[in-house]
Amino acid sequence: MKFDYIYGKQADQYSFVRIPKRLVTEKHFTNISLQAKVLYGLLLDRMGMGVKNEWLDEENRMYIIYPIDEISKDMGVGRRKAMECLAELEREGLVQKQTRGNGLPSLLYVKDFVIT
Repeated sequence: MKFDYIYGKQADQYSFVRIPKRLVTEKHFTNISLQAKVLYGLLLDRMGMGVKNEWLDEENRMYIIYPIDEISKDMGVGRRKAMECLAELEREGLVQKQTRGNGLPSLLYVKDFVIT
């Protein structure tokens, strides 16, 4: 396949998912799969939407709303794999999920990855 060059203002069309380097290099996180780390980067990116929409709970903690179907689509994986990656982040304490019931998507609290 032959790819074309990027011209002028086309460079603005790319947005990037940032994965914190420490999440990749710290020994504490070695048992987290690369796909789960990518999901963590997507969750951090989604925090911008949380700020914009003022998604704060009564304790002033930021949460996001990111339904499994959207995670699955954004990661290009099946629903089951998306759920496994989210569960992996939950097990490691990087995400806390609060279910709401009535068919509403869960609230996701993305935890700070920096080890103190």
